[in-house]
Amino acid sequence: MIKPSMVFDNFEPPPPPNYKNLNSWAAHPYLKNGPDQLTPNNENLDFFKNAAVFYIHPTGYFGKTWNATIDKDTPHYERTEGMLAGQASAFNASCDIYAPEYRQATFFSFFDETGDGQKALARAYEDVENAFFEFLELIGDKPFFIASHSQGTLHGQQLISKHIDGTDLSKRMIAAYLIGYPILKSDIKKLYKKIEICKSPEQVNCLIAWCTVDEMANLDGESWSWDPSGWKRLNRNDSLFGTNPISWTVDNEWISTEQRNSVLDLDIWDQTIKGLTRKEPSGMPINISLFKNADFHVRLSSKGLAEVKGNFLKRFDAVEFGLGNLHVVDYSLFWGSIRENVKLRLNEYLKKQN
Repeated sequence: MIKPSMVFDNFEPPPPPNYKNLNSWAAHPYLKNGPDQLTPNNENLDFFKNAAVFYIHPTGYFGKTWNATIDKDTPHYERTEGMLAGQASAFNASCDIYAPEYRQATFFSFFDETGDGQKALARAYEDVENAFFEFLELIGDKPFFIASHSQGTLHGQQLISKHIDGTDLSKRMIAAYLIGYPILKSDIKKLYKKIEICKSPEQVNCLIAWCTVDEMANLDGESWSWDPSGWKRLNRNDSLFGTNPISWTVDNEWISTEQRNSVLDLDIWDQTIKGLTRKEPSGMPINISLFKNADFHVRLSSKGLAEVKGNFLKRFDAVEFGLGNLHVVDYSLFWGSIRENVKLRLNEYLKKQN
């Protein structure tokens, strides 16, 4: 793991983004033909959308400084493009996609216990917050989704707690997909006084979350978390808030994905440790398609994790995040189910407005 070579307070931060400048966005309706607009079947997407999504990408920076630049000629920006293709694309049939590029905290930040990692994450959050304010200006009175993964979800949960929960914006937020970062079940009431968790596929103005693991696997170790009392370390093996990404309920029975899902095959740069720590962009194109014969089963474990089982899943075993931890495919495993659920919740929201 690459550790920054200086203490945070001695680190000269990169220039902050200016979200009135199109170049500070990784995805934006004015950025045509971006990776967020890819579809596995080359479908024609409607130009006019009834909703927008504010998508906060996960960590793609593994460098020796505490926060990344937003420069687009970098390997970490190339990773952001892969995430847009593999995650944000699930929303492109229903939503205008806005994704800020932000001064993300380096991967080591989550493991640092000196407080420097927390400071790097706090700086990254400031950018996300500023981007969200500009997003609201850009979309006018459109309803919106929040979608995020990993580091993006840590920022997303704070953003919703501070600026959406208990405000008029909560009535316009159709749902929030806070994926791939542990949210303690015991923290939900601290974070959200008014917004409810989603308990059915069509529910709106609510929150969704999951972390994917193999059957009987758990998350381990500690990481940083935030609630209104401040930053703290969390035990990743505690009980988490979770949603079943096929049934869209909080029940614990096994559910088959058959005829209810499509699994996205994301053909991008090398995702091993060697690829993740590359110092130069690969320049490789991004392609997406759908796996064939990709059925499996999923349930919520007693810890709130999305447990999966099935022969199809063996191809995703890797050591990068720990065997049994399917973090890198939290979205792509359920890409088709997410896509259809976004349409359903949007339609339900629009019906309630009429």
